Amino acid sequence: MEVILQQFANLSVLIYIVTTMLSMGLNFFPKQFLEPLKDKSLILKSLAANFLFLPIITYIILQLIPLEQGLAIGLILMAAGAGSPFMLKMVQFMKADMAFAVGLMLILSIVTLIYMPLVLSFLLPGVSVNPTSIAVSLVVLIFLPLIIGTSIKSRYNGIAETIQPTFNQISNIFIVIVVVLYLGLNYQDFLAVFGTGALIASLIFILAAFILGYLLGGPSNNTRSVLGMGTAIRNSSAAFVVAVTNFSSEYDVMAMIIVVYMLSIITMMIISGEMGKRSKVLETL
Repeated sequence: MEVILQQFANLSVLIYIVTTMLSMGLNFFPKQFLEPLKDKSLILKSLAANFLFLPIITYIILQLIPLEQGLAIGLILMAAGAGSPFMLKMVQFMKADMAFAVGLMLILSIVTLIYMPLVLSFLLPGVSVNPTSIAVSLVVLIFLPLIIGTSIKSRYNGIAETIQPTFNQISNIFIVIVVVLYLGLNYQDFLAVFGTGALIASLIFILAAFILGYLLGGPSNNTRSVLGMGTAIRNSSAAFVVAVTNFSSEYDVMAMIIVVYMLSIITMMIISGEMGKRSKVLETL
């Protein structure tokens, strides 16, 4: 029974990823992804924040707070993957630059497809990773559904608007299923996390990522907050893909991914809520 539930949990991860990216593609026209990418300086700073400085910060965190191999791998996977669709919901709460957020998510996702397979062999010394397998998985499960969704939006807008809420709802349902199943099947591993320093490491990682993105996202306050969110909320879909295809027997890896993912959502919801209140105050002045 446990084996069946574990297989269903892995399948639920894949369903969550595909429906999330389909839902995102169905929500935006292709030009909405491309318009904000004209500011080359801001894009370069966004790439540096996500793919250069944050991995360095992650390395420093792991030197200061040594974690068991599986937990460290989970944190590294989250550091290597950027472009989370969930950050768009946070940006909506803040009433920040939604166009930039969409374009940022797209370009970070595309770079992740190339960056993650190449960099993991350096970030995970001694761990066997198949770059081709990772790249193919990311393309099929993340990039392809996004292209399909936005293509439908471009050609059949009415259909896209009709089916998008359904895929969004399926995505929300399956992320709950994933969390519940992995918590239930691996509760001993999750309980063990509390005594390892993983929570402290995760919180430092998330806050450092937000501050890093915020500082590099200027000069506009809107783009600062968007890049802060885009850097702090990592691409859990990409991390899930790598974990399921390469580390399915190491439950600590998935445990750490879920810990970082859930903690980042909670932390960024608090921050976005405060920023949203400030924006409303400024609007009334």
